[in-house]
Amino acid sequence: MFPGAGYVTGRLREAGNVTYRLREASRIPKVRVRRVDEVSEPLREPGIITGYRNENCTVLQAVVSLFNATNETVNFWTHFLASVYFIWLLASLSSAMPLFDDPYLYPLTCYLFTSCGYPLMSCIAHAFSCLSITATHVCYFLDYAALSVYTWGVAYAYYSYCLAPQLMDSWFAQIFLPVALMNAVSATFCACLSRFIVNPIIQKSLRVSAFVVPAVWDLTPLALWLYTCDASAESCGESRIHHINQYVCVIVASFFYGSHFPERLAPGRFDIVGHSHNLLHVFSFLATNEQMRAVLIDLKLRRGVLESAGWIPNLKLLTLVTPCLIITIIILVLVMTRLLSRKIATDCAPNPNKTCSSAAADASSPPPCHTNGHFDNKVKEE
Repeated sequence: MFPGAGYVTGRLREAGNVTYRLREASRIPKVRVRRVDEVSEPLREPGIITGYRNENCTVLQAVVSLFNATNETVNFWTHFLASVYFIWLLASLSSAMPLFDDPYLYPLTCYLFTSCGYPLMSCIAHAFSCLSITATHVCYFLDYAALSVYTWGVAYAYYSYCLAPQLMDSWFAQIFLPVALMNAVSATFCACLSRFIVNPIIQKSLRVSAFVVPAVWDLTPLALWLYTCDASAESCGESRIHHINQYVCVIVASFFYGSHFPERLAPGRFDIVGHSHNLLHVFSFLATNEQMRAVLIDLKLRRGVLESAGWIPNLKLLTLVTPCLIITIIILVLVMTRLLSRKIATDCAPNPNKTCSSAAADASSPPPCHTNGHFDNKVKEE
C-alpha cells in the first residue's frame, strides 16, 4: 500500500539499534567485587568481608571500579573532592592575594600547594593500587612522599605565622625548620621501609610513628602559642577555635586509623561505606580545612606584629630548600621502588613460571608470587 514503508521501517529499526548500542557503550560496566577469601592474604582488611577489587586489574578496570561499589570507592572520592576543593581554594586565593609576589605570603603558597598535593596523590594510590601487588606498594610509596612534603609545608607555615613571640629568638626557632626537613625525609623512609617488615606490630608501629613524630614536632610551637597568647586578643581569639578543631579532628582520624573501627565491631556491615579508612579521610580533610582557616587568620592579624619584630620569611626556603626536599624524597622513593622490585624478583626466582606482574590473573588461580617472605603482611593499609 505504501511502497516506501518497508524501507523507512528498516532504517528506523537500524537507527534504534545504533542508539541502543551507543547507550550501552556509554554505560559504565559493572566490576565484579570479590570476597575476602577470593583475594590474597596481603590485601585483606580487618572486618572487611566483601567489596575487594581484582588484585590484577587493568588500568581501565581500575578507573571503572571508581564508579562502582567497592571498598576503595569512597576512599577515592573523599580525597578527590578534597583535592578539588583545595585546588579551587588555591585558585581563589591567588586571585585575591599576591601569593607569588609578596614575600610574606611565600610560606602560605608553599603550604597551599602541599595541601593540594597530598589528597591528590592519595586518590592516585587508591585508584591504581589494584593493578598488582607491586603497584600497591609503589602507589603508597608516592602517597607517603606527598604526606611527608605536606608536613614540611605545615612546619613552614607555622614557623612563619603561628610561632609564639617568646620563641622567635630562641634555639628552638633556629632548629625548628632543619628538624622539620629531616622529619619529612625520615617519614618517607620509615613509611616505605614498613612495607618490607614481616612483623605486623613492628610494621604498624613504624608506619604510624613515621608521621606522628613530624606532626608532634610541627604542632609543638602552635601549642605553646595557643597556651600563652591572650584569648581575648584579636590576633589569637579568632584563630584559636580553628586550631583546636584541627587538634580534635587529628585525634579522631588517628583513632580510626589505628583501631579499624567500626568494621571490627560489625564485620561486613561497613565494607563499602563507613569503614575506618573512609572516616580517616573525612577527618583528615576537616583537619586540613580547619588548619588552613586558622593559618589564614593568623597571617592576616599578626602581620604587623611579625614584621615589626623582623620576622620576614626567607625566600630561600621556598625557592631552594623546598625543591631540594622534593627531589630528595623522589630519589628516596625511586630507591625504595628499586629495592622492592629486586626483592620481588628474588622471591619469584625459585619458580620462573610465575609472573609477578600479571595484568589479568584470575582470583580462582593461585596468586602470583604473593604469599612469600616479607609480603605476607597487610599492604593495603596507608
